[in-house]
Amino acid sequence: MNKHILEQFLTDLKPLGLPLMKGEHLFFQGDQVENFYYLKTGKIKLIRNTIEGGQALIHVALAGESFAEASLFSSEYHCSAIAVSTSEIMRYKKSDLLVYLEQKPAAMKGLLKMFAQQVRDLRTVNEIKNIRSAKERVLTFISHEMNEDKELYLSMPLKDVAYKIGLTHETFYRELKKLEQARKLQRRDGFLKLL
Repeated sequence: MNKHILEQFLTDLKPLGLPLMKGEHLFFQGDQVENFYYLKTGKIKLIRNTIEGGQALIHVALAGESFAEASLFSSEYHCSAIAVSTSEIMRYKKSDLLVYLEQKPAAMKGLLKMFAQQVRDLRTVNEIKNIRSAKERVLTFISHEMNEDKELYLSMPLKDVAYKIGLTHETFYRELKKLEQARKLQRRDGFLKLL
């Protein structure tokens, strides 16, 4: 979320803090939407129940991010939110935030800009998932996410990255190992670098 917008939200809307323990649910798929959330510390997984009875990882929110933003324009949550680690959430009343955005065009524009970036990111992930070769899928993901030094500091566990790009974690780990052995990749805990 745009830091300036967040500072305005914090000042003007006076959110309530909510601590969550690892494994605790913030909300469940189908619950009525009453709040907008910002993650101050920790990690939150957004999980959607599938028709087949499984679960799909939608997103992993990290400290400094808002999440479940689409709920601002929905009456119920389309996923469940679960704390991956001890987390502190800032919760804003949905009704207050919507009124605020109507009264503050600059804040509305900032929120739209943030949503546009999320759409771009989702489109990129969808493109990556359409690549047939696991190796090319991994390389494309890394090259898209890396910084100018060809480094990628992972914001989520490798297992979640694998799921995000549509690979089993075993296949993802195997491809990372092959790239390391070929000296095309350097890997440390939470860090990847293309060589």
